[in-house]
This record gives sequence, structure tokens and C-alpha cells, in this order.
Amino acid sequence: MIRRKRDPDARIGPGSDAYGHVRPNGPFTTAHADSAVTQGYIFVPGATQGLHASNASSPNWKTTLLKQTTPLEADDKMHSALFWSALLALAASPPCHAESFDYIIVGAGTSGLVLANRLSQDPSVAVAVIDPGADQRGNPTVRNPAVWPQLLKTPVNWAYQSVPQANASGRVIEYDAGKGIGGTSLINGMTYIRGDKAQFDAWEELGNPGWNWDTLLHYYKRLEKFSPPEPWQIQVGASAKSEYHGERGQLHVGFTPMLQNGSFYDAARASWSTLGQGVNEDADSGTTRGFDVWPQTLDTQRNERWDAATAFFWPVSARQNPHLLNGTASRVVWAPGGDARGPQASGVEYVTPANERRTVNATREVIISAGALRTPLILERSGIGNPRLLRERGIEPVVDSPGVGENLIDQPNVSLLYASKVTHNGTSPYATFATARDLFGSRVGDVATSTRASLRQWAEQAAQSSNGGLNASALEHIFRIQHGLVFDKGVTIAEILTTAGADKLLSALWALLPFSRGSVHIRSADDIGGPVIDPKFLAVGFDRTVQVAAGRLAAEFWRTAPISDVVAGQYLPSSTVLPPDATDAQWESWTANTLGSNAHSVGTAAMMARELGGVVDPSLRV
Repeated sequence: MIRRKRDPDARIGPGSDAYGHVRPNGPFTTAHADSAVTQGYIFVPGATQGLHASNASSPNWKTTLLKQTTPLEADDKMHSALFWSALLALAASPPCHAESFDYIIVGAGTSGLVLANRLSQDPSVAVAVIDPGADQRGNPTVRNPAVWPQLLKTPVNWAYQSVPQANASGRVIEYDAGKGIGGTSLINGMTYIRGDKAQFDAWEELGNPGWNWDTLLHYYKRLEKFSPPEPWQIQVGASAKSEYHGERGQLHVGFTPMLQNGSFYDAARASWSTLGQGVNEDADSGTTRGFDVWPQTLDTQRNERWDAATAFFWPVSARQNPHLLNGTASRVVWAPGGDARGPQASGVEYVTPANERRTVNATREVIISAGALRTPLILERSGIGNPRLLRERGIEPVVDSPGVGENLIDQPNVSLLYASKVTHNGTSPYATFATARDLFGSRVGDVATSTRASLRQWAEQAAQSSNGGLNASALEHIFRIQHGLVFDKGVTIAEILTTAGADKLLSALWALLPFSRGSVHIRSADDIGGPVIDPKFLAVGFDRTVQVAAGRLAAEFWRTAPISDVVAGQYLPSSTVLPPDATDAQWESWTANTLGSNAHSVGTAAMMARELGGVVDPSLRV
């Protein structure tokens, strides 16, 4: 159990009201901590963008944020506008200079602000949150759910750039990430869909006791202030099961009041049904397969985005003990000598907007909650990571943790655009989740066999390109668990977004569980700028196969009555580039030329044993 220093009997763990004091919401930052944590530990909420955000990088709807724990959870299904990070625990020594706080949280994003909210409930502790972003409460584009894609071209988006991608025609891919108090929950598509139950349970199978669907559902519900659909919304597809939702939390979740109320839903539902995809009455129930209308993280009465800051920080900012420090964290500061437990952190160094370096001290814990794309940078600049990589950049290793920055998983996103015969008003947040059997039909057994036979090769390939960060045998073990999820347990492996706007019809689609593994690392020891991102999109043949199959299914949907009656013609790509009888080679070529990041990055501070490439333990400590 984790015990708070000033109250040795205040236990924090499953079943305890105090549990939320150290738990960010959602599966990636809600650990089942049943081991002793000494006072003063540093926690690093890791990079998972928790509740499903949406794919900000696509011209569609979704933009997920952080997701940084078990690398298996590379699915955009955590559509919940909260994104987790990985908690890192290292003991903190007494302050030695500059300002001092009980807790230092690096990152004012989805998990960091939940932690700030919970920890500051105790008026006797001082909590500092370090973030380079600005207060966005007065930004009307952030507040208005209807115009969120406009945010991607504003300073609220970091707009990182990947290295050129070999399987994307050598293109550099943009990576959207929120810059502001609230993190990526400021700019995402607000989608709120949880993953499949079996995926959560796989975290426990990987050696993380208590990290499973049944345990985590309680905390999902605790976060939520769910608004059930109105009768008119039910008529046009909105549905939910009350047993999977909470009513007293701080995160507003509900169905948009701008939901289309015309015939588009009935036509889409009927065509998907013809293709074997029935209605899923609640995609947040642990079963995602089927066609659904998804809820969003918004205040349904005011039709306003409900980001992490609006939900968890600004309502408690009048408390005397939470403090925002504007700046970019550069590294963890270590206490001289350490102790029997190893290196001990004493605080955090950060750089102000005026380019001044400052240090703040932590008397209890340091919490790194900077997301999948920035958490590895802070760890590596602090000497935590792959010793070979650190020394190449002139950094003396402090903690040998080769998995830092490795295991990056993201989903390649492409879109099919059609002209519509009719004008559509309102929004249509429809999604279809497909399993391997849905995509491959009678061939699924052969695909499963060939995929299993390739796991060792894929693991060796990923290990060879990781600069010693990944172990092929360990990665093969993880791949076998992932293979079981896909082919034995029937989790969904592709998502197809169906929507209509004005005179256009759109399908955005992506593989949910890629086997390809990339990385995120620092450029140099003193560079606090953007990360070096290499997602290695479609490096594994199976990922290309799934992407093509999902594309074919989406195209078939638009050719299936009654939705086909609404289609005036294929708009992008043209029928010359991708004809109805396109070969797999044509699909793969088009995908390589058009894919973008789904902004659902996960895995770069994975919660697993170090022998498997993990960075944090089940209590989210390094």
C-alpha cells in the first residue's frame, strides 16, 4: 500500500476513497499499488493519453493523446479525452535549494492534472505543476467542439515532426499534441470509447497484478459525470448502459446536442448491418465490436469541450496548495550519493520562458506526467535510459533502463472521401470496430497461422533497430500475447469512422493493434525542444494487411445499400488512383502516399518487467 507521510494509517489502494490521491484517471495511470512506497518517491505518469482522445492528425475526427504503459494497448479505443502517463517512483531527498514542494508534477495534461486535483485535497501538502503551456480558458476555439480541427493549425498544437518514414513514401509525418494547461485534451476530437476487456486483462498477464478490466472500471466510473442520451438522441442512435458509467465524477461525458437527426444514421446502420456489423449499444462496456454512436467529453447542456483542466484543475485552483510553474522541465535532479535503494531524486530542473534555469525541490514525490512523446526525453536527460544511447549524447547513465523511449506504437490513419447527393447538418460521430474474422472471413485461420510463424522474425527486426533497447525474445513473448488477443480472444483490430458533413461523406480508418514498434528519444543532452519520433509505420507486413483489409471494408460500406443511395461519387482518392477493383498493391501504394499519425502514441515508458523492455513496475515506479 502507499501511505501518506503525515497520516501513516491513510491507506491508498483499491477500495479506498484516498486511492484517487495518487491515481490519475484511467487505466494507464491508475495503478493497483500493493507494494510499499517509501515517502518521497518520484512518480512519472507516462504517456498514454488516457480516455480516448481523438485523432488530431487526421482530417477526420480523432486525436488521441498519451498512452504510455503496456505496449499492447496501441488502440485508439481509449477514446476518452483523458490520456494517461506512466508513474515513476524514486525516493526524493529533503530540499537543498530554491523552491520546495511536497509533490512536483511535470506535465499539466490529462493524468497530471488529475493527480494535482487529488493530491491538493490535502491542505497540508504543497503541489507544483510544471508545464510550458498557457491557460486556454479564454480560447473560444478550444471551447467550441464543432471547430476543433482548426486548433491543429494554432500554437495550442506542438505539431511535432517525425523522421522520414520508409513505408510512407519517405514523408515526414506531423504529430499533434496539445500545448496548454490541459494537454492534448485541449485539441482532441473528444471521443470517449474504452478498449476491449481482454486488452486490459492482458496488462495483468504481462505481470502487472490488479491491472485488469474489473479493477479499472471502478475508476473510470468514478471519473465520469455521464449525461444519458435524450429521447430524441436515442432515436438517432445514441445509447448507453448505465452500469458502465458514473454520474458523480468531474469529467462531463455525453452525446453531442448537435447530433444529426436526419436519415443518415438509419442508412449507415442498415448498411453496416448488411456487412455483419450490428449495433453496439455501449462501446464503453468492454466490448467494442460493431457499429456505434460514441459519447464525447463535453458539457451537453452548454455544448462545450470538457478538457482535463476544465474538469480537474480550474475548479480547485482557488485552493492554496496547487501551484502552476510555467516552464519546460529539463531533467530530474539527483541527491548526492543516493542510498541503499539506489539513486534518489531531490527535485526537477526546468527552463522558464525567459530561458532561465530553475530548480524546485520535492520532499515527497516527483511525478513525470509528460506524455508518450515527452516523458522519455525527461528520463533520458536525467540519466534514465539505454546507457549506449545516453553516452552517445554525452549523458552519464544513472539508471540502466533500455526500454525508455522504445516500444512506441501508433496507428496509421487514412481517409476515404465521397461526394454526397444531399446536404447533411449536425455531426455524425459513428464508428465501426472490426475483428480479424470480420476483416478476413474464412481466411482468418490461414492469416493467424502465417502471422504466428512471423512473430520471431518481427521481434528480431524490431530489436535490431532499437540500438540495444529491445530484446528479441522478450518482444516475441509480448507479440504472442498480442497474437492471442487478435486471433483467440477476438479483440477488435480496426476502426472505421463514418461521418457526413455538408456535401461530403468520410471514412477514416486505421489498424488498432499494430505489431510495428518505433521509438522516441532526445536529440542531445541540452536540447529541451521536440523529440526525435520514429514510429516505423507499417514496418510489419501484418499491419499493412490489416490496413488494406480495413480500407476494403470501408469502401464496400459506401457501395452497400441504402447508404450507397446517398453517394454521388468517389472524391478522394479518385477512382483512377483507387478503383473499385484495386489490387492490394494499389491499396498499399495509396496508403503509403497518404497515411498520417493517428496521434495515439503509446508504450514509450511501458509498465512491464525490465527484462521485457519495461520502464515502470506495477506501482508505476522506475
